[in-house]
Amino acid sequence: MSSKPPLDRAQESLALRLSLWFAVLFTVGFSAIFAVLYWSLGRQLVARDTEALQLRLRQYAGIYAIAGVYGLDSRYSEDSQAAHVRSLFIQLVNRNGTVEWARIPSDWIAADTQRVPVPDISGGATPQQNYTVRVPRDEEQDLAVAAQVLPDGHLLQVARSTDSRAVLLAPLRHTFLWIGGAVVIVGFGAGFFTARRAMRPLRNVIATARRIAATGALDTRVPTPPRNDEIAELVRAFNTVLDKNAGLLRAMREALDNVAHDLRTPLTRLRGTAEIALQSSGGSGPQGEALAECVEQTDDVLRLLRALMEISEAEAGMLKLDKAPADLGVLARDAVDLYTEVAETKPVLLDVEVTGAVPVQADAVRLRQAIANLVDNAVKYTPAGGRVKVHAAVAEAERGVRLEAGGLRAEDGGLRSGKEAVLTVSDTGPGVPPTEQSRIWERLYRGDSSRSQRGLGLGLSLVRVIVEAHGGRITQHNASGGGAVFELRLPLA
Repeated sequence: MSSKPPLDRAQESLALRLSLWFAVLFTVGFSAIFAVLYWSLGRQLVARDTEALQLRLRQYAGIYAIAGVYGLDSRYSEDSQAAHVRSLFIQLVNRNGTVEWARIPSDWIAADTQRVPVPDISGGATPQQNYTVRVPRDEEQDLAVAAQVLPDGHLLQVARSTDSRAVLLAPLRHTFLWIGGAVVIVGFGAGFFTARRAMRPLRNVIATARRIAATGALDTRVPTPPRNDEIAELVRAFNTVLDKNAGLLRAMREALDNVAHDLRTPLTRLRGTAEIALQSSGGSGPQGEALAECVEQTDDVLRLLRALMEISEAEAGMLKLDKAPADLGVLARDAVDLYTEVAETKPVLLDVEVTGAVPVQADAVRLRQAIANLVDNAVKYTPAGGRVKVHAAVAEAERGVRLEAGGLRAEDGGLRSGKEAVLTVSDTGPGVPPTEQSRIWERLYRGDSSRSQRGLGLGLSLVRVIVEAHGGRITQHNASGGGAVFELRLPLA
């Protein structure tokens, strides 16, 4: 699991960013649609009032042209009897701006009449044809006004009360705010869910890559998505790359194993020949020294080949183990005894501490070899005056881990009530650099700090395969005060 804060993980989430962009674009699009709808509806309301007033204005203009003011008065009296025109206002203005004739609805007050402006047409100016003014006594009402200059120079104005467009459209605005907000939230949630589901194969790719980097399990593959899209193609390409890499590594290991197997016989013969020649020459002089060096170097190469073959057998599950009841503490003491003289020569303080009996079911020779490699590694990298400590004891099993014989290991997600055998080897050396901690278990790997030391680069690899063949595991970390700590855990007998 990532150790980053939740806010940082959220900012790096592609699904969240896609959802936010989707919500922003959806909000902009939804707002644009509403703005067009709002503007169109407002225009239709204005056009409805304007069309009705223009029709009434043309009717009164025609009547005035035929019957004059008397005709206007008669027609207005007739129209006033209809419910839908009772609020109709009409007035006739001369060139000087004086109202010559007017009819005011009974529900109007003086302030309403004053809101109908009388334009100046004395200079022959053409007044505004249609406009709307607010009724002072009522914010929910407007006055829609239509005007026309008659042939004789008079101005005929017709007006009537109408609902304010702002008031009429207010429910639409409120509905937009509530429904629009809900739609955006639902759209964001749906977009996030969809994006997360679409990104699931990519998260599987990331998880697989991290698992391979952490465990080295090159046989891990990403589940292929059910849909045949670009992401599925990416997953298939990623799995193909993993297959090819695993094939190349398998071929390299097989080639290395074959070379190791084929070189054992000629190297053994070479060593035998060098020994015979060394015995014949008496072992003195430059020739004897060269033959002795040849025997020593041949032994190193044979140990290297033997270790490579043992590692290959263990990784293939073919390492032969002669298991029997043993005590991990006794094996630890035996391994320490082998390196006591080497530690004193350096000098390094080497001690062992065993807490009670630590029974295990193990191949004593193999397990002693693994412990000896850990002790040798610790003594080698501990500076003079330092200390190497080996401790063996029975401890509680770790959380979520079940150890089984035969090299099997499973996760059970809970705290095991059982015990397990634990052996730790700690030193006061420089420790393992963090960049190298994941690679120290690889075959033939040697860190920068270890290149000056004599070795084959196979010790820790051999330790790992031996421990895992016994159904255990081994981990490494650096102590808080410096130095490396190797912890070996095995199931109790």
